[in-house]
Amino acid sequence: MNFDIPRIRATVDLVESIAPEDRLLHMKNLCVNNGIWTVPEDPKKYAPVLFEIGLFGVSAISGDVAQLPRNWLFAARNVLEQHAQEAAA
Repeated sequence: MNFDIPRIRATVDLVESIAPEDRLLHMKNLCVNNGIWTVPEDPKKYAPVLFEIGLFGVSAISGDVAQLPRNWLFAARNVLEQHAQEAAA
Protein backbone atom coordinates (compact mmCIF):
# COMPACT_ATOMS: atom_id res chain seq x y z
CA MET A 1 0.00 0.00 0.00
CA ASN A 2 1.17 3.51 -0.74
CA PHE A 3 1.12 5.80 2.25
CA ASP A 4 1.77 9.53 2.01
CA ILE A 5 4.03 9.62 5.07
CA PRO A 6 4.70 13.40 5.15
CA ARG A 7 0.97 14.19 4.94
CA ILE A 8 0.10 11.51 7.49
CA ARG A 9 2.67 12.93 9.92
CA ALA A 10 1.41 16.48 9.37
CA THR A 11 -2.20 15.40 9.82
CA VAL A 12 -1.43 13.53 13.04
CA ASP A 13 0.32 16.64 14.38
CA LEU A 14 -2.60 18.84 13.32
CA VAL A 15 -5.34 16.61 14.73
CA GLU A 16 -3.47 16.11 18.01
CA SER A 17 -3.30 19.90 18.41
CA ILE A 18 -7.11 20.18 18.17
CA ALA A 19 -9.34 19.75 21.20
CA PRO A 20 -10.78 16.20 21.20
CA GLU A 21 -14.36 17.47 21.04
CA ASP A 22 -13.56 19.40 17.83
CA ARG A 23 -11.63 16.67 16.02
CA LEU A 24 -14.58 15.06 14.26
CA LEU A 25 -15.45 18.22 12.33
CA HIS A 26 -11.82 18.78 11.38
CA MET A 27 -11.42 15.16 10.27
CA LYS A 28 -14.59 15.50 8.21
CA ASN A 29 -13.22 18.58 6.45
CA LEU A 30 -9.90 16.88 5.77
CA CYS A 31 -11.51 13.68 4.50
CA VAL A 32 -14.11 15.38 2.31
CA ASN A 33 -11.37 17.38 0.59
CA ASN A 34 -8.55 14.78 0.58
CA GLY A 35 -9.90 11.32 1.23
CA ILE A 36 -12.93 9.20 2.05
CA TRP A 37 -15.82 10.24 4.29
CA THR A 38 -18.67 7.72 4.36
CA VAL A 39 -20.61 9.20 7.27
CA PRO A 40 -24.09 10.42 6.31
CA GLU A 41 -25.43 13.71 7.64
CA ASP A 42 -27.65 11.88 10.14
CA PRO A 43 -25.70 8.76 11.16
CA LYS A 44 -28.31 7.81 13.79
CA LYS A 45 -30.64 6.67 11.00
CA TYR A 46 -28.16 3.93 10.07
CA ALA A 47 -27.71 1.52 12.94
CA PRO A 48 -26.04 -0.81 13.35
CA VAL A 49 -23.38 0.13 10.84
CA LEU A 50 -19.62 0.63 10.61
CA PHE A 51 -18.58 4.02 9.30
CA GLU A 52 -15.29 4.50 7.46
CA ILE A 53 -12.94 7.38 6.88
CA GLY A 54 -9.72 7.39 4.91
CA LEU A 55 -6.96 9.91 4.53
CA PHE A 56 -3.59 9.60 2.75
CA GLY A 57 -3.79 5.81 2.65
CA VAL A 58 -4.84 5.35 6.29
CA SER A 59 -8.37 4.11 6.96
CA ALA A 60 -10.37 3.80 10.14
CA ILE A 61 -13.76 2.33 10.97
CA SER A 62 -16.11 2.58 13.91
CA GLY A 63 -19.72 1.96 14.78
CA ASP A 64 -19.58 5.19 16.78
CA VAL A 65 -18.94 8.24 14.59
CA ALA A 66 -17.39 10.12 17.51
CA GLN A 67 -14.62 7.50 17.71
CA LEU A 68 -13.48 7.91 14.08
CA PRO A 69 -10.80 10.55 14.79
CA ARG A 70 -9.36 8.46 17.65
CA ASN A 71 -9.33 5.34 15.50
CA TRP A 72 -7.74 7.16 12.56
CA LEU A 73 -5.02 8.59 14.81
CA PHE A 74 -4.33 5.11 16.20
CA ALA A 75 -4.01 3.64 12.70
CA ALA A 76 -1.92 6.57 11.46
CA ARG A 77 0.50 6.28 14.39
CA ASN A 78 0.88 2.57 13.62
CA VAL A 79 1.71 3.37 9.99
CA LEU A 80 4.25 6.00 11.04
CA GLU A 81 5.84 3.65 13.57
CA GLN A 82 6.11 0.86 11.00
CA HIS A 83 7.59 3.27 8.46
CA ALA A 84 10.19 4.44 11.00
CA GLN A 85 11.15 0.84 11.83
CA GLU A 86 11.52 -0.05 8.16
CA ALA A 87 13.59 3.07 7.50
CA ALA A 88 15.89 2.20 10.42
CA ALA A 89 16.44 -1.37 9.22
